[in-house]
Order: sequence, then structure tokens, then C-alpha cells
Amino acid sequence: MRQIFETPVHDASAAARWLSSPAPSKRPHHIEYLAAGGIGVLILLLLVHPVAAEIVAAVAAATIILPWAVYRTSRQPSWLLIVIVLIEAVAATTFVSGSDEQIGAFIRYPLEILFVAPFVPALWKSEVLRQGGFRDYSIYLIWALASVAYSILPKVSFVHAIGAILPFCALCVIAEELRSGKDARRVMGVFLAACGIVVALNYLSLLIPTDMTWQIDPDSGMMRFAGFFVEPNEIGGLVLATLGAGFAYWPGASRPMKALTAITMLGALLQCVMADSRSPLIALAIGCAVYLMFRWRIKGLVAVAAAFAIFYCVAEFAAPGLQIYLNRGDVASFTGRQEAWDFAVQQVKQKPILGYGYEVEGQVLANPHFSGWDEVWNLGYQSSLHDGYVSRAVSLGVPALIFWLFITLRPAVSCLLSKRDPWRLRSIVPLSLLPVLILNFTESIYDFRSFSGLLMALAWAVLERERLFAAEQAVMRTQAEEASKLPIVRALQGGKAS
Repeated sequence: MRQIFETPVHDASAAARWLSSPAPSKRPHHIEYLAAGGIGVLILLLLVHPVAAEIVAAVAAATIILPWAVYRTSRQPSWLLIVIVLIEAVAATTFVSGSDEQIGAFIRYPLEILFVAPFVPALWKSEVLRQGGFRDYSIYLIWALASVAYSILPKVSFVHAIGAILPFCALCVIAEELRSGKDARRVMGVFLAACGIVVALNYLSLLIPTDMTWQIDPDSGMMRFAGFFVEPNEIGGLVLATLGAGFAYWPGASRPMKALTAITMLGALLQCVMADSRSPLIALAIGCAVYLMFRWRIKGLVAVAAAFAIFYCVAEFAAPGLQIYLNRGDVASFTGRQEAWDFAVQQVKQKPILGYGYEVEGQVLANPHFSGWDEVWNLGYQSSLHDGYVSRAVSLGVPALIFWLFITLRPAVSCLLSKRDPWRLRSIVPLSLLPVLILNFTESIYDFRSFSGLLMALAWAVLERERLFAAEQAVMRTQAEEASKLPIVRALQGGKAS
């Protein structure tokens, strides 16, 4: 068009050539036909021969998807969340986590290095690692890396420390780009999308079930949904991450995206019911109750009390089977965890300052003086203490636990204070961060790993970024107020102070 309007009137040949040129074709390109055909063949192969389909998918991911994903994350760092979530999903599958070979490490670490390493030089030059909680968490992870020198399993501590440092760097890159509450909500939406992909893939496993899709609970005899994960508890962590991210993203979502968010959250909740995972739902219920009371004060307290009364009456009188279901197992000892906790606390008392090494707490249960369940606690360092706070005390000592609590809780407390929430992210504290902290009492949630661990880390990073922004704004306001004062007022204040 520009050529036509700039062409002189007498130059009719140029106009004729333009008018006679064919319009751009709206037909799909050949590459789109090839992609559609390839997806169709892959689905057909998946239905006929699942193992061969997995091999073909892995080869396709390595040759086609990986270069495209590296390119996209280099332009949109928030897409690193999708990569990290998918890596966690692959690491938790039956094929990887249930294998005798340690192939999970050969999948996790090369991929994380591939995606995170390009950002490290720019991250090192930036200021984010020298600010507030990001600096403090860097010190904590350096502490974890230094524990290799005295760890009872040095190799395990080193590998796990690197496995925490890489996603921490990714979150720092993402947090550095946050400039407003809208940016923070958008990042939570990306994390929700990543969890939604995993939820959808789990529903796909219902169409192509395996022997591990449904697993029998040894205590109750119930069939529990595990999807393509190695155990049903992974479903609970995925649901907690999906709902926590959904609550955080909801206020900033458009109407169509709210509908999609609601579908994703309901789909995840249904999987949690099928997986018979109680702890994440209880943690979410407590977080929602705290939010209602914090948001609506007396009205919220009355609503929470009324809901609890109705639930108790239903469980006690109308549906007594519900109470039996909720109290199944050894609830008094937290399904047998109390024995391991007591022994772990005794081990902490023996080495309270430095601990036994980063994330090797399960190895202390190999002590011959521990008389626990052989079939549960005989996995060495892979045995979970099912309490993240005790695990940190065993790993790095009590001072490290206190330091970590300070790092984690400081932005949450700051956000709840008046005039410290410029991005209006206060709802993230009870709805996204608090449920994970509650679940951490009954499950060991590690640094920047697992679905619930990634939710806790992302919520913390967003809130810490807001805290630093609020502190900068407070300093700027103070400087502006000082600059606006008359010179005589400043002179009088200076003389009075002296």
C-alpha cells in the first residue's frame, strides 16, 4: 500500500503489478501438515505400543522441542517455570523415579544446566543476588554446599545442593523482571499453566492406563489414583501447587482466563480426590479459613465457624463413614511418623550446630538404634522424615533452620503489614504460601524441588520482590519529603538535632 500511495499517477505499470499480484495464501504451510501428521502418528503409536511411543517422543523432544524451548525461554524468562515444572513431572514418573537406575539425575541436571546456564552471567552482574532475601538465600545455599566437607554422604549433599542452586538462579532471573503486581500475577499464571499441562497429561493416563495408574493403599485397601507418577502423594503436591497458583493468578486474570483457571483448578481437585490425598486438602482448607478471617474479620470468623460446625455434624451424625475415612490409619502418631520424628530430634541434639549434611537426613534412620518400620524407613538417604523443619535441622543444624525461617517468613510478615503491600499480593500469603508451610509439618518439602516446593519458592520470591520494592519506595518518599522542605526548616531541624 505504501508503494502505491508513493507511486506517481503516471506510473500505471507499478499499480498494475501490485493489483495483479496474488493475495497472501491463508492455507497452512507444509510444516503445519507435517506437525499435525506427526502428532497423529505419535498418538496412534501411543495407543498401539506405549513404550515405543515414549522413545519416539523422547527423541522428538531432544531434536525439535528442546532447541525451540531454549529459544523461547531466552526471550521469555518466565517460561523457565514451565521447563522446571515439566522436569519435576518427568522426575516423578514411574519410569524415572521407580527405576533402579539413577536416571533421574541424568534428566534433571543436564536440562536445568541447559536452560539456566545462559542466564548466569547476566544474573551475576545484576543486583538481585545482593539484595535482601535473595542475598540471604544465596548464603543459605552456599552453607548447604559447604556442608559437603562434613556430610555423612558428601556426594549426595553436593548433588542436591546443585539441584537447589540451579532452579534458585532461574527464580532470581524471573523475580528480577517483576516491576508491578500485574507482573507478579502473570508469573503465577505461567506457573499455573505449567501445572495445568501436567494435570491434563494425568487425565491422558486414564485413557491409556498401566499397572501403576491406580495403586492399592496397604492400610485401607482403597484404590488410589497415581497417574503416571510413582505414587499417589505426588498428585497431592501437584494439586496444592495448581490451586495455590490459581488463587494467586485469579485477581489479575481476564474473564476467559478465569474460566480456564477454574476448569484447571477443578480438574486438579478431582484428581486429588481420586488420589485420596488428605494432607494438601487440609492445608488448603486452613489457608482458605485464614484468608476469610483476615479479609472479612468477624464475618469471616463466623463463616469459618459455621462451616466447621456443619462439617462436624455431617461427619458425626449424617455420614459416620466420613469420620471413619478421615481417621483411617494411625492418626494419633501421624500414621507412624512420630517414631521417626522422635529419633530425628535425638540425632539433632547430638549435632545441633552443623547437622549431618545437606538433605541426607534420611540416612540417620539407618542407625541400628532406630526401631522403625523396615519397609518404610529402609531407603537410606531417600527416606523422608515427613517433616521439612526437622529435616532442615538434621541436615544443616538448628541455626540454619532458624535462618531459613527468617528468610521465608520475612516477606510474608512484611506483606501483611499496613502500607507494605503496594502490589496488593496479600492474598498470596494465606492462599499460596501458608498451605505449603502447613504441609511441611507432615511432608518434607525441599528447596526448589517438587511441585509444592516450587510453589513455596515462587510465592516467596514474588513476595520478597514486593518487599524490596516497598522498601525502595519508602526511601524515595523520605527523600522527596526532605527535598520538599524549605531550607530554613531543614536548617532548624539540623540545629535542633545537634
